Amino acid sequence: MADWLKLTPEDIEASVQQAQTVPPTPAVLAINADDLTPAVGSTAVENSLLRITTADITPVPPQNEHDPDLVALETLMFGLLNSARQQHLPRWLGNPNLQWHVELAAVARGHAADMLKRQYVNHTSPEGIKVARRITQYGVSYMACGENIGVVYGDAAHGETAVYAIHNAYMNQPRRLTNHRGNLLNPIWTHVGIGAAYDPHGAFYITQNFIRA
Repeated sequence: MADWLKLTPEDIEASVQQAQTVPPTPAVLAINADDLTPAVGSTAVENSLLRITTADITPVPPQNEHDPDLVALETLMFGLLNSARQQHLPRWLGNPNLQWHVELAAVARGHAADMLKRQYVNHTSPEGIKVARRITQYGVSYMACGENIGVVYGDAAHGETAVYAIHNAYMNQPRRLTNHRGNLLNPIWTHVGIGAAYDPHGAFYITQNFIRA
């Protein structure tokens, strides 16, 4: 029998009302070398003088144009997301697939790139900007919104390996609506935008922005 998310119409209505009040933003998921099997060794980084400029602390805005390689990884995660929804959401809900939202993807890319550039992992930027405000500032209208973020460090942070590592970590969480897995599978969403950012030295950041249009 399929491992469906057990839901009732009352669950969905309650989820809509909750997301309109407080956008679901599960706690940060970070994957380190020790989390992988087999474990991989860490690479020592030579200490150097830290220099900070105005550019270093300037927030990264939404990104419409993007590296084709990162677009391919975003597309891969989009496919994994919809495949998971097809597998785990009850059939009576109808078509479980989310539609790709270009503007949401730009917002998601901006947040992923900002976390990478300014070295933080949080739904809230250093200026205190949360997901709802990021989406609204970019002119996206919605009834409810939510966000997943994740980061992979080390040898697993390269290419498709990073995407599968984050997606599998999401899906291995308990079956409830308040974590990354539940957010990804939440039936109230209609659209998603996914943004990736990558440091060749070994860091891959992902942001998934969801809305109910």
